[in-house]
Amino acid sequence: MRALRWLGVLLVCYSLVPLVNATVPAVAHLAGQRLTVSHDGSDSYECLSDLGAPPLAGLYGGCDAYARPEGGELRQVTLRGPSEQTFLRPKARATAWGWGRQAYLWEGTPTTLLGVAGLLLFLLGVSLLIRGFRRTPEVLKSPA
Repeated sequence: MRALRWLGVLLVCYSLVPLVNATVPAVAHLAGQRLTVSHDGSDSYECLSDLGAPPLAGLYGGCDAYARPEGGELRQVTLRGPSEQTFLRPKARATAWGWGRQAYLWEGTPTTLLGVAGLLLFLLGVSLLIRGFRRTPEVLKSPA
């Protein structure tokens, strides 16, 4: 039973990576502003991830960029997106969604499928944890 418990803990912990990678950009896409994002033309703005290679093995990195909401002023943002070495080439522009100083490149259907897979892994891990923590019935002894 201990192996099932450890497998459950492992699945719950790992499921957080795809859930975060899929959920945060999806929320930004649904509830945030549409932004036109660009880099300054002089730098390559490599976007490196500190933890593994996203989306399945780590969190998205970030790089400095500039964003303009529709009808708004240009502001500096941190651009987060897929696992490529560089999100945008110098002088390139892309549509992103975000709020405040965070902007996320939306991947569409693959991101949605990743979120569903993360949710299934999380539920499987929780079910293994619950199964692993079932109590054994206690035998009552009569006082004699």
